[in-house]
Amino acid sequence: MTAFTFRNARIVDPASGHDALGSLRVIDGQIDDIGDGLAHDDDEIIDANGAILCPALIDLRAAIEPAFTPSGETLDTLAPAAAAGGIGTIIVSPTSQMPIDTPEIVGGLKSAALPNPVRILIAGGATRTLDGSTLSEIGLMAECGAVFVSQGDRPVTDTAALRNLFNYAAGFELWIACPAREPFLSAGSVATESEAAARYGLVVEPASAERLAIDRLATLAELTGARLMIDRVSTAEGLDALSRARQRGIEICATAAIANLTLNAVDADGLDPAYRLTPPLRSEDDRRALVAAIANGQIDAIVSDHRPICLDEKAQPFADASPGSIGVETLLAALLWLVHEGELDLVDALRPLTSGPADLLSLVQGRLEAGAPADLVLIDGDAPWIFDAGKGRSARRNAAWQNRRFQGQVLMTMVGGGMVYNHRG
Repeated sequence: MTAFTFRNARIVDPASGHDALGSLRVIDGQIDDIGDGLAHDDDEIIDANGAILCPALIDLRAAIEPAFTPSGETLDTLAPAAAAGGIGTIIVSPTSQMPIDTPEIVGGLKSAALPNPVRILIAGGATRTLDGSTLSEIGLMAECGAVFVSQGDRPVTDTAALRNLFNYAAGFELWIACPAREPFLSAGSVATESEAAARYGLVVEPASAERLAIDRLATLAELTGARLMIDRVSTAEGLDALSRARQRGIEICATAAIANLTLNAVDADGLDPAYRLTPPLRSEDDRRALVAAIANGQIDAIVSDHRPICLDEKAQPFADASPGSIGVETLLAALLWLVHEGELDLVDALRPLTSGPADLLSLVQGRLEAGAPADLVLIDGDAPWIFDAGKGRSARRNAAWQNRRFQGQVLMTMVGGGMVYNHRG
């Protein structure tokens, strides 16, 4: 029997709202008890010295690159980067370059993920063509371990095909993640609609495109009974559409990317391709609306939207650069910025990275209670540091948070009671 006890920890469990100093005991990879005076004589003692102890994070959206990509991001490079960011469970989602659209790919990735230090789950690609006219074998992908299906970064343009997709996914009670992008208003866009984007002559995506997309998707979900996940809502108009859909009783949830919660369109005004993202960085009013939606529970999960890209594709003029940023190592630190700025309290900030996504996927991790897996992260909430992607664990360096000053650093990450990252040495 292996047993150890954290002492002098600020124990934060978003699922129950618990936030207090205390101890947490682990036996054989599971949480045994939370309280005071828990340690037995033969327990290993870990003195937290007042650091935050909470469930390891769950990230619903990260990408890898195809195996043939030179020096690309693989499961073996993604996993240690995630562990360093306090992530215990990460979902690899499809992209245009890595579609994950067959049962064989899902099963192969699931098997390849097993030796890695964090829990890696797989989201299957919902369609096999850009317009959605050919559906993937969703049932077989589910049998092979897909935890939900996703359109990835390519919204389906054909509404009849989208209805067929929703009908198919509904038969397996799988969430279907759809980007909140109206296919035609968003086509070719590289920035949000703004005065600066107009001056630069950029192709823009209006906020209303997100509202129209969510209204369209929600209508089809209502028609088919599908479980709809709005993938990375980014505007106040999108949140309004989401609220209307919930009032109609539609089974709908929503994620938000950490970039849209902590950065805004002003960051992109210098046309640095590091800030070329999808969805694009929005107005400050939109950003604040998203933060408020985290506090009131309207957004179910925050995602890193980790998107590794090679230098040749990123180091281009803003409009030509591939969209995306790595983000697993900075996900928690960026979130803690909102706490230090007084925009969120700690429990509300952590909920959509722990119990929120766990509840969506019926995962047993993501909470601190007796019998739950000891997936834990210890955090110095005040430690200052600067992110340097060149020293990071990801295989890529395309970081919107390069050289950002953060306050709050992961000290230790555990998965199933095993140490997968230890900054304390």
